[in-house]
Amino acid sequence: MKNIYNILKNSCAAVLLLFLSNVADADALQIVYPKTMNTDISAASTFIIGSTAPDAKLKINDIDVKVHDNGSFVQVVTLSDGKNEIKIDSQDTQNHDTVTYIINRVPPKISESAQAALEEFAPDEFIYATVLNNNTPLRAQPDEYAKRLTHLDKNTVLMINGKKGDYYRVSLSPAENAWVKADCVIKYSTINQKMLASASRVSLSEDRLYNYIKTDLSFQIPFKIVETDNGLTMELYNIEKNAADTLLFETTGDVKSLTVNSVSPDKTSTYYIELKDKLWGYRAYYDDNTLVLKIRKVPDIDKEKPLKNITIFLDAGHGGCDTGAIGPTGQKEKDINLDVVKKLKKVLEDEGAKVLLTREDDTNIPLYDRVKMIQDSDALISLSIHANALADGADPYVKHGTSVFYYNRESVELAKTMRDEIIKKLGTKDDGVGLYSLVMTRPSMPLSVLIEVAYMIHPEEYKLLLDENFRQKAAESIRDGLTEYLLRSVKP
Repeated sequence: MKNIYNILKNSCAAVLLLFLSNVADADALQIVYPKTMNTDISAASTFIIGSTAPDAKLKINDIDVKVHDNGSFVQVVTLSDGKNEIKIDSQDTQNHDTVTYIINRVPPKISESAQAALEEFAPDEFIYATVLNNNTPLRAQPDEYAKRLTHLDKNTVLMINGKKGDYYRVSLSPAENAWVKADCVIKYSTINQKMLASASRVSLSEDRLYNYIKTDLSFQIPFKIVETDNGLTMELYNIEKNAADTLLFETTGDVKSLTVNSVSPDKTSTYYIELKDKLWGYRAYYDDNTLVLKIRKVPDIDKEKPLKNITIFLDAGHGGCDTGAIGPTGQKEKDINLDVVKKLKKVLEDEGAKVLLTREDDTNIPLYDRVKMIQDSDALISLSIHANALADGADPYVKHGTSVFYYNRESVELAKTMRDEIIKKLGTKDDGVGLYSLVMTRPSMPLSVLIEVAYMIHPEEYKLLLDENFRQKAAESIRDGLTEYLLRSVKP
Protein backbone atom coordinates (compact mmCIF):
# COMPACT_ATOMS: atom_id res chain seq x y z
CA MET A 1 0.00 0.00 0.00
CA LYS A 2 2.87 2.33 0.88
CA ASN A 3 4.54 1.62 -2.48
CA ILE A 4 1.32 2.44 -4.31
CA TYR A 5 1.05 5.70 -2.34
CA ASN A 6 4.62 6.66 -3.25
CA ILE A 7 4.00 5.87 -6.93
CA LEU A 8 0.89 8.02 -6.93
CA LYS A 9 2.67 10.80 -5.05
CA ASN A 10 5.61 10.79 -7.48
CA SER A 11 3.21 10.63 -10.41
CA CYS A 12 1.34 13.67 -9.10
CA ALA A 13 4.60 15.56 -8.71
CA ALA A 14 5.55 14.69 -12.29
CA VAL A 15 2.16 15.81 -13.56
CA LEU A 16 2.49 19.10 -11.64
CA LEU A 17 5.90 19.77 -13.18
CA LEU A 18 4.58 18.98 -16.66
CA PHE A 19 1.55 21.15 -15.96
CA LEU A 20 3.76 24.10 -15.07
CA SER A 21 6.22 23.61 -17.88
CA ASN A 22 3.97 22.92 -20.84
CA VAL A 23 0.75 24.88 -20.66
CA ALA A 24 -1.54 24.07 -23.56
CA ASP A 25 -2.70 26.96 -25.70
CA ALA A 26 -6.21 28.09 -24.87
CA ASP A 27 -8.76 27.32 -27.59
CA ALA A 28 -11.75 29.17 -26.17
CA LEU A 29 -12.36 32.34 -24.22
CA GLN A 30 -11.73 31.95 -20.47
CA ILE A 31 -11.88 34.74 -17.88
CA VAL A 32 -10.05 34.25 -14.58
CA TYR A 33 -10.60 37.80 -13.25
CA PRO A 34 -13.03 39.27 -12.27
CA LYS A 35 -14.04 36.07 -10.51
CA THR A 36 -17.77 36.61 -10.99
CA MET A 37 -19.79 38.10 -13.84
CA ASN A 38 -21.49 40.61 -11.56
CA THR A 39 -19.27 42.20 -8.94
CA ASP A 40 -18.74 45.37 -6.88
CA ILE A 41 -15.44 47.26 -7.02
CA SER A 42 -14.59 50.55 -5.32
CA ALA A 43 -11.48 51.41 -7.38
CA ALA A 44 -11.42 53.66 -10.45
CA SER A 45 -10.28 50.80 -12.66
CA THR A 46 -9.96 47.05 -12.81
CA PHE A 47 -8.42 44.54 -15.20
CA ILE A 48 -9.78 41.71 -17.27
CA ILE A 49 -7.48 38.68 -17.07
CA GLY A 50 -7.92 35.56 -19.16
CA SER A 51 -6.98 33.55 -22.22
CA THR A 52 -8.26 32.64 -25.66
CA ALA A 53 -6.90 31.10 -28.84
CA PRO A 54 -3.46 32.59 -29.62
CA ASP A 55 -4.61 33.69 -33.10
CA ALA A 56 -7.90 35.18 -31.91
CA LYS A 57 -8.98 38.75 -32.50
CA LEU A 58 -9.93 40.04 -29.09
CA LYS A 59 -11.90 43.17 -28.25
CA ILE A 60 -12.97 44.49 -24.85
CA ASN A 61 -15.61 47.22 -25.18
CA ASP A 62 -14.64 47.48 -28.87
CA ILE A 63 -10.96 48.14 -28.05
CA ASP A 64 -8.40 45.79 -29.59
CA VAL A 65 -6.53 43.78 -26.95
CA LYS A 66 -3.18 42.05 -27.44
CA VAL A 67 -3.28 38.25 -27.20
CA HIS A 68 0.08 36.73 -26.31
CA ASP A 69 1.49 33.60 -27.92
CA ASN A 70 0.21 31.35 -25.13
CA GLY A 71 -3.27 32.87 -25.48
CA SER A 72 -3.08 35.03 -22.36
CA PHE A 73 -4.27 38.61 -22.11
CA VAL A 74 -4.61 41.34 -19.48
CA GLN A 75 -6.50 44.57 -20.13
CA VAL A 76 -7.03 47.53 -17.80
CA VAL A 77 -10.57 48.89 -17.85
CA THR A 78 -11.58 52.30 -16.48
CA LEU A 79 -14.74 52.31 -14.38
CA SER A 80 -17.42 54.98 -14.09
CA ASP A 81 -19.51 55.41 -10.95
CA GLY A 82 -22.37 52.95 -10.84
CA LYS A 83 -22.99 50.16 -13.35
CA ASN A 84 -20.34 49.31 -15.97
CA GLU A 85 -20.96 46.80 -18.76
CA ILE A 86 -17.76 45.15 -19.97
CA LYS A 87 -18.23 43.29 -23.25
CA ILE A 88 -15.51 40.80 -24.18
CA ASP A 89 -15.48 39.49 -27.76
CA SER A 90 -13.06 36.81 -29.03
CA GLN A 91 -13.10 35.48 -32.59
CA ASP A 92 -10.84 33.04 -34.45
CA THR A 93 -11.31 30.56 -37.30
CA GLN A 94 -13.00 28.03 -34.99
CA ASN A 95 -14.85 30.02 -32.35
CA HIS A 96 -16.66 33.26 -31.73
CA ASP A 97 -17.23 33.90 -28.02
CA THR A 98 -18.93 36.88 -26.45
CA VAL A 99 -19.49 37.49 -22.75
CA THR A 100 -20.59 40.54 -20.77
CA TYR A 101 -19.48 41.34 -17.22
CA ILE A 102 -21.32 43.79 -14.98
CA ILE A 103 -19.02 45.74 -12.66
CA ASN A 104 -20.61 48.13 -10.20
CA ARG A 105 -18.30 50.86 -8.97
CA VAL A 106 -19.28 51.57 -5.37
CA PRO A 107 -17.91 53.97 -2.72
CA PRO A 108 -15.14 52.58 -0.49
CA LYS A 109 -16.39 51.07 2.74
CA ILE A 110 -15.80 53.09 5.89
CA SER A 111 -15.26 51.01 9.01
CA GLU A 112 -17.77 51.28 11.84
CA SER A 113 -14.99 52.27 14.22
CA ALA A 114 -14.01 55.22 12.03
CA GLN A 115 -17.59 56.52 12.10
CA ALA A 116 -18.27 55.79 15.77
CA ALA A 117 -18.04 58.43 18.47
CA LEU A 118 -15.29 58.18 21.07
CA GLU A 119 -16.50 57.09 24.50
CA GLU A 120 -14.27 58.84 27.04
CA PHE A 121 -13.93 57.44 30.55
CA ALA A 122 -13.71 59.67 33.59
CA PRO A 123 -10.18 60.74 34.62
CA ASP A 124 -8.38 57.99 36.56
CA GLU A 125 -11.10 55.50 35.63
CA PHE A 126 -9.99 52.30 33.92
CA ILE A 127 -11.38 48.92 32.99
CA TYR A 128 -9.02 46.12 33.99
CA ALA A 129 -8.82 43.57 31.13
CA THR A 130 -6.59 40.73 29.93
CA VAL A 131 -5.62 39.60 26.44
CA LEU A 132 -7.22 36.43 25.08
CA ASN A 133 -4.63 35.21 22.57
CA ASN A 134 -0.93 35.48 21.79
CA ASN A 135 0.16 37.82 19.00
CA THR A 136 -2.72 40.27 19.54
CA PRO A 137 -1.87 43.56 17.79
CA LEU A 138 -1.84 46.83 19.68
CA ARG A 139 -2.50 49.55 17.09
CA ALA A 140 -1.88 53.27 16.78
CA GLN A 141 -5.49 53.94 15.70
CA PRO A 142 -8.85 52.11 16.04
CA ASP A 143 -8.62 50.53 12.60
CA GLU A 144 -7.54 47.08 11.42
CA TYR A 145 -5.15 48.65 8.89
CA ALA A 146 -3.54 51.05 11.37
CA LYS A 147 0.11 50.70 12.32
CA ARG A 148 0.94 47.90 14.77
CA LEU A 149 2.81 49.32 17.76
CA THR A 150 3.53 45.95 19.33
CA HIS A 151 2.02 42.50 19.80
CA LEU A 152 0.57 41.30 23.08
CA ASP A 153 0.89 37.89 24.71
CA LYS A 154 -2.06 36.04 26.16
CA ASN A 155 -2.91 37.18 29.74
CA THR A 156 -1.25 40.59 29.36
CA VAL A 157 -3.05 43.02 31.69
CA LEU A 158 -4.42 46.16 30.02
CA MET A 159 -5.76 49.41 31.44
CA ILE A 160 -8.65 50.53 29.20
CA ASN A 161 -9.71 54.19 29.29
CA GLY A 162 -11.98 54.61 26.27
CA LYS A 163 -13.87 52.97 23.41
CA LYS A 164 -14.45 53.75 19.75
CA GLY A 165 -16.59 51.39 17.72
CA ASP A 166 -15.29 47.86 18.22
CA TYR A 167 -11.91 49.01 19.63
CA TYR A 168 -10.84 49.76 23.21
CA ARG A 169 -8.35 52.50 23.98
CA VAL A 170 -5.44 51.23 26.07
CA SER A 171 -3.53 53.55 28.39
CA LEU A 172 0.22 52.92 28.19
CA SER A 173 1.21 56.16 29.90
CA PRO A 174 -0.45 59.55 30.55
CA ALA A 175 0.87 60.71 27.16
CA GLU A 176 0.54 57.50 25.14
CA ASN A 177 -2.53 55.49 24.22
CA ALA A 178 -3.03 52.59 21.83
CA TRP A 179 -5.96 50.52 20.55
CA VAL A 180 -6.95 46.88 20.77
CA LYS A 181 -9.91 45.05 19.20
CA ALA A 182 -12.65 44.63 21.80
CA ASP A 183 -13.18 40.96 21.05
CA CYS A 184 -9.47 40.27 21.75
CA VAL A 185 -9.75 40.95 25.49
CA ILE A 186 -11.70 39.84 28.56
CA LYS A 187 -13.08 42.71 30.63
CA TYR A 188 -13.21 42.43 34.38
CA SER A 189 -14.06 45.42 36.55
CA THR A 190 -13.87 49.20 36.58
CA ILE A 191 -11.16 50.56 38.88
CA ASN A 192 -10.29 54.11 39.99
CA GLN A 193 -6.56 53.92 39.47
CA LYS A 194 -4.15 51.91 37.38
CA MET A 195 -2.94 48.49 38.42
CA LEU A 196 0.86 48.76 38.39
CA ALA A 197 3.33 45.89 38.23
CA SER A 198 6.73 45.56 39.84
CA ALA A 199 9.89 43.82 38.61
CA SER A 200 11.64 41.83 41.33
CA ARG A 201 14.60 40.56 39.29
CA VAL A 202 16.34 41.17 35.97
CA SER A 203 19.00 38.76 34.69
CA LEU A 204 21.35 38.52 31.71
CA SER A 205 22.48 35.10 30.45
CA GLU A 206 23.49 33.21 27.31
CA ASP A 207 23.67 29.84 25.59
CA ARG A 208 25.25 28.72 22.33
CA LEU A 209 22.91 30.64 20.00
CA TYR A 210 21.21 33.32 22.08
CA ASN A 211 21.51 35.96 24.78
CA TYR A 212 18.62 36.28 27.24
CA ILE A 213 17.39 39.26 29.26
CA LYS A 214 14.72 38.09 31.72
CA THR A 215 12.50 40.28 33.88
CA ASP A 216 10.41 38.72 36.67
CA LEU A 217 7.16 40.69 36.99
CA SER A 218 4.24 40.54 39.39
CA PHE A 219 1.94 40.23 36.36
CA GLN A 220 2.18 40.58 32.59
CA ILE A 221 2.21 44.16 31.29
CA PRO A 222 2.44 45.68 27.80
CA PHE A 223 5.90 46.35 26.38
CA LYS A 224 7.37 47.72 23.17
CA ILE A 225 10.76 47.10 21.52
CA VAL A 226 12.46 49.45 19.08
CA GLU A 227 15.55 48.63 17.01
CA THR A 228 18.33 51.21 17.26
CA ASP A 229 21.61 51.79 15.43
CA ASN A 230 23.54 49.70 17.93
CA GLY A 231 20.97 47.40 19.53
CA LEU A 232 17.49 47.57 21.07
CA THR A 233 15.41 49.73 23.39
CA MET A 234 12.64 48.06 25.39
CA GLU A 235 9.91 49.95 27.24
CA LEU A 236 7.72 48.37 29.92
CA TYR A 237 4.45 50.18 30.64
CA ASN A 238 2.34 50.43 33.82
CA ILE A 239 5.17 49.55 36.18
CA GLU A 240 5.84 51.18 39.57
CA LYS A 241 9.26 49.79 40.43
CA ASN A 242 12.08 47.78 38.89
CA ALA A 243 14.73 46.18 41.08
CA ALA A 244 17.25 46.45 38.24
CA ASP A 245 17.29 50.24 38.00
CA THR A 246 20.29 50.45 40.32
CA LEU A 247 22.17 47.40 39.00
CA LEU A 248 25.33 47.26 36.92
CA PHE A 249 25.25 44.26 34.59
CA GLU A 250 28.36 42.33 33.57
CA THR A 251 28.39 41.91 29.81
CA THR A 252 27.96 38.44 28.38
CA GLY A 253 27.89 36.96 24.88
CA ASP A 254 27.08 39.54 22.23
CA VAL A 255 25.55 42.06 24.66
CA LYS A 256 27.99 44.94 25.09
CA SER A 257 25.95 46.71 27.75
CA LEU A 258 22.56 46.63 29.47
CA THR A 259 21.19 49.67 31.27
CA VAL A 260 17.83 49.81 33.03
CA ASN A 261 16.60 53.32 33.79
CA SER A 262 14.79 54.22 36.98
CA VAL A 263 11.03 54.00 36.55
CA SER A 264 9.86 57.34 35.13
CA PRO A 265 7.02 59.45 36.57
CA ASP A 266 4.76 58.14 33.78
CA LYS A 267 5.32 54.60 35.10
CA THR A 268 7.55 53.40 32.27
CA SER A 269 10.74 51.38 32.68
CA THR A 270 13.25 51.63 29.82
CA TYR A 271 15.98 49.12 28.93
CA TYR A 272 18.90 50.09 26.68
CA ILE A 273 20.65 47.09 25.11
CA GLU A 274 23.87 47.75 23.19
CA LEU A 275 25.24 44.92 21.06
CA LYS A 276 28.81 44.21 20.00
CA ASP A 277 27.77 43.55 16.41
CA LYS A 278 24.76 43.97 14.11
CA LEU A 279 21.39 42.65 15.23
CA TRP A 280 20.62 39.17 13.87
CA GLY A 281 17.15 38.86 15.32
CA TYR A 282 15.27 38.93 18.58
CA ARG A 283 12.03 37.75 20.10
CA ALA A 284 10.22 38.87 23.26
CA TYR A 285 7.61 36.77 25.02
CA TYR A 286 6.24 35.86 28.42
CA ASP A 287 7.08 32.64 30.25
CA ASP A 288 4.44 32.82 33.00
CA ASN A 289 5.13 36.28 34.48
CA THR A 290 8.74 36.42 33.29
CA LEU A 291 9.32 38.65 30.28
CA VAL A 292 12.03 37.04 28.13
CA LEU A 293 13.97 39.02 25.52
CA LYS A 294 15.84 36.49 23.39
CA ILE A 295 18.57 37.95 21.15
CA ARG A 296 20.26 35.97 18.37
CA LYS A 297 24.04 35.81 18.58
CA VAL A 298 26.26 36.52 15.59
CA PRO A 299 26.42 33.30 13.52
CA ASP A 300 29.62 31.57 12.50
CA ILE A 301 29.97 32.24 8.76
CA ASP A 302 32.54 30.43 6.63
CA LYS A 303 34.06 32.89 4.15
CA GLU A 304 34.71 30.08 1.67
CA LYS A 305 31.26 28.47 2.01
CA PRO A 306 29.03 31.08 3.67
CA LEU A 307 25.89 28.91 3.53
CA LYS A 308 27.54 25.96 5.26
CA ASN A 309 25.67 24.99 8.44
CA ILE A 310 23.30 27.96 8.14
CA THR A 311 19.67 27.03 8.89
CA ILE A 312 17.17 28.59 6.50
CA PHE A 313 13.38 28.23 6.61
CA LEU A 314 11.58 28.39 3.25
CA ASP A 315 7.89 29.09 2.93
CA ALA A 316 6.07 28.33 -0.33
CA GLY A 317 3.26 30.88 -0.26
CA HIS A 318 -0.38 29.72 -0.25
CA GLY A 319 -1.31 26.04 -0.80
CA GLY A 320 -4.34 23.76 -0.75
CA CYS A 321 -7.61 25.68 -1.07
CA ASP A 322 -5.63 28.94 -0.93
CA THR A 323 -4.50 29.16 -4.56
CA GLY A 324 -2.89 32.57 -4.43
CA ALA A 325 -2.98 34.56 -7.67
CA ILE A 326 -4.36 32.97 -10.83
CA GLY A 327 -2.53 33.52 -14.12
CA PRO A 328 -4.29 34.32 -17.40
CA THR A 329 -4.39 30.66 -18.54
CA GLY A 330 -5.49 29.42 -15.13
CA GLN A 331 -2.21 28.39 -13.52
CA LYS A 332 -2.10 28.84 -9.75
CA GLU A 333 0.51 30.76 -7.82
CA LYS A 334 0.66 28.11 -5.08
CA ASP A 335 2.11 25.54 -7.53
CA ILE A 336 4.75 27.90 -8.91
CA ASN A 337 5.80 28.92 -5.39
CA LEU A 338 6.22 25.30 -4.32
CA ASP A 339 8.30 24.38 -7.35
CA VAL A 340 10.65 27.35 -6.80
CA VAL A 341 11.01 26.41 -3.13
CA LYS A 342 11.88 22.79 -3.93
CA LYS A 343 14.51 23.92 -6.42
CA LEU A 344 15.83 26.44 -3.91
CA LYS A 345 16.05 23.80 -1.18
CA LYS A 346 18.30 21.66 -3.39
CA VAL A 347 20.68 24.44 -4.42
CA LEU A 348 20.99 25.61 -0.81
CA GLU A 349 21.65 22.11 0.49
CA ASP A 350 24.28 21.69 -2.21
CA GLU A 351 26.09 24.59 -0.51
CA GLY A 352 25.87 22.97 2.92
CA ALA A 353 22.83 24.81 4.28
CA LYS A 354 20.25 23.16 6.50
CA VAL A 355 16.85 23.83 4.91
CA LEU A 356 13.41 23.53 6.53
CA LEU A 357 10.06 23.93 4.73
CA THR A 358 6.67 25.11 5.97
CA ARG A 359 5.04 22.86 3.34
CA GLU A 360 6.36 20.17 1.02
CA ASP A 361 3.16 19.52 -0.94
CA ASP A 362 -0.16 21.13 -1.84
CA THR A 363 -1.22 21.69 1.77
CA ASN A 364 -3.14 24.58 3.25
CA ILE A 365 -1.21 25.62 6.37
CA PRO A 366 -2.61 28.65 8.25
CA LEU A 367 -0.27 31.63 8.24
CA TYR A 368 0.23 31.82 12.00
CA ASP A 369 0.96 28.09 12.09
CA ARG A 370 3.74 28.75 9.58
CA VAL A 371 5.11 31.52 11.78
CA LYS A 372 5.08 29.24 14.82
CA MET A 373 6.95 26.53 12.88
CA ILE A 374 9.60 29.06 11.90
CA GLN A 375 9.92 30.66 15.35
CA ASP A 376 10.15 27.27 17.07
CA SER A 377 13.19 26.43 14.93
CA ASP A 378 16.70 27.84 15.25
CA ALA A 379 16.63 29.17 11.68
CA LEU A 380 18.76 32.24 10.99
CA ILE A 381 16.76 33.41 7.97
CA SER A 382 13.18 32.91 6.75
CA LEU A 383 12.17 33.47 3.12
CA SER A 384 8.55 33.38 1.97
CA ILE A 385 8.36 32.81 -1.80
CA HIS A 386 5.51 34.24 -3.90
CA ALA A 387 4.47 35.39 -7.38
CA ASN A 388 2.69 38.72 -7.37
CA ALA A 389 -0.67 40.16 -8.36
CA LEU A 390 -2.29 43.57 -7.95
CA ALA A 391 -5.41 45.05 -6.43
CA ASP A 392 -8.02 46.81 -8.53
CA GLY A 393 -6.99 50.32 -9.48
CA ALA A 394 -3.40 49.42 -10.45
CA ASP A 395 -1.92 48.77 -13.89
CA PRO A 396 0.07 45.53 -14.32
CA TYR A 397 1.80 46.94 -17.39
CA VAL A 398 3.22 49.73 -15.23
CA LYS A 399 3.81 47.95 -11.93
CA HIS A 400 5.52 44.59 -12.34
CA GLY A 401 8.84 42.84 -11.83
CA THR A 402 10.59 41.56 -8.71
CA SER A 403 9.91 42.98 -5.25
CA VAL A 404 11.03 42.08 -1.74
CA PHE A 405 9.20 43.03 1.46
CA TYR A 406 10.39 43.35 5.06
CA TYR A 407 8.88 44.68 8.29
CA ASN A 408 11.66 44.88 10.86
CA ARG A 409 14.62 47.23 10.48
CA GLU A 410 17.08 44.36 10.98
CA SER A 411 15.89 42.80 7.68
CA VAL A 412 16.30 45.85 5.42
CA GLU A 413 19.75 44.92 4.11
CA LEU A 414 18.72 41.32 3.56
CA ALA A 415 15.73 42.51 1.50
CA LYS A 416 17.85 44.90 -0.58
CA THR A 417 20.53 42.30 -1.25
CA MET A 418 17.94 39.70 -2.29
CA ARG A 419 16.29 42.18 -4.66
CA ASP A 420 19.60 43.19 -6.25
CA GLU A 421 20.79 39.63 -6.88
CA ILE A 422 17.45 38.40 -8.23
CA ILE A 423 16.93 41.16 -10.78
CA LYS A 424 20.60 40.90 -11.85
CA LYS A 425 20.27 37.20 -12.64
CA LEU A 426 16.67 37.11 -13.92
CA GLY A 427 16.65 40.43 -15.77
CA THR A 428 13.27 41.33 -14.30
CA LYS A 429 12.16 44.89 -13.64
CA ASP A 430 13.00 46.33 -10.22
CA ASP A 431 9.64 46.57 -8.42
CA GLY A 432 11.28 47.80 -5.25
CA VAL A 433 11.99 46.93 -1.65
CA GLY A 434 9.12 47.75 0.66
CA LEU A 435 8.31 47.95 4.36
CA TYR A 436 5.05 46.03 4.65
CA SER A 437 3.20 44.50 7.58
CA LEU A 438 2.67 40.94 6.37
CA VAL A 439 2.30 37.88 8.58
CA MET A 440 5.44 36.35 7.08
CA THR A 441 7.54 39.53 7.37
CA ARG A 442 6.59 40.49 10.93
CA PRO A 443 8.68 37.92 12.84
CA SER A 444 11.73 39.65 14.33
CA MET A 445 13.53 36.31 14.58
CA PRO A 446 14.61 34.77 12.31
CA LEU A 447 15.44 37.53 9.83
CA SER A 448 12.34 37.48 7.63
CA VAL A 449 11.57 38.73 4.13
CA LEU A 450 8.94 37.93 1.51
CA ILE A 451 10.04 37.64 -2.13
CA GLU A 452 7.71 38.27 -5.08
CA VAL A 453 9.70 36.68 -7.92
CA ALA A 454 7.55 38.12 -10.73
CA TYR A 455 3.91 38.90 -11.55
CA MET A 456 1.30 36.26 -12.29
CA ILE A 457 -0.90 38.85 -14.01
CA HIS A 458 1.76 40.33 -16.31
CA PRO A 459 1.56 38.20 -19.48
CA GLU A 460 5.29 38.13 -20.25
CA GLU A 461 6.35 37.53 -16.64
CA TYR A 462 3.63 34.89 -16.32
CA LYS A 463 5.11 33.11 -19.33
CA LEU A 464 8.51 33.18 -17.60
CA LEU A 465 7.09 31.79 -14.37
CA LEU A 466 5.69 28.83 -16.31
CA ASP A 467 9.15 28.03 -17.67
CA GLU A 468 11.11 25.51 -15.59
CA ASN A 469 14.46 27.01 -16.58
CA PHE A 470 13.31 30.40 -15.29
CA ARG A 471 12.16 28.89 -12.01
CA GLN A 472 15.55 27.18 -11.66
CA LYS A 473 17.30 30.50 -12.30
CA ALA A 474 15.02 32.13 -9.74
CA ALA A 475 16.10 29.57 -7.14
CA GLU A 476 19.77 30.11 -7.99
CA SER A 477 19.39 33.90 -7.81
CA ILE A 478 17.85 33.65 -4.33
CA ARG A 479 20.73 31.40 -3.26
CA ASP A 480 23.17 33.98 -4.63
CA GLY A 481 21.39 36.72 -2.69
CA LEU A 482 21.73 34.79 0.54
CA THR A 483 25.40 34.10 -0.16
CA GLU A 484 26.10 37.76 -0.85
CA TYR A 485 24.27 38.89 2.28
CA LEU A 486 26.18 36.49 4.53
CA LEU A 487 29.53 37.40 2.98
CA ARG A 488 28.84 41.10 3.54
CA SER A 489 28.07 40.31 7.17
CA VAL A 490 31.49 38.76 7.82
CA LYS A 491 33.83 41.16 9.56
CA PRO A 492 37.10 41.77 7.65
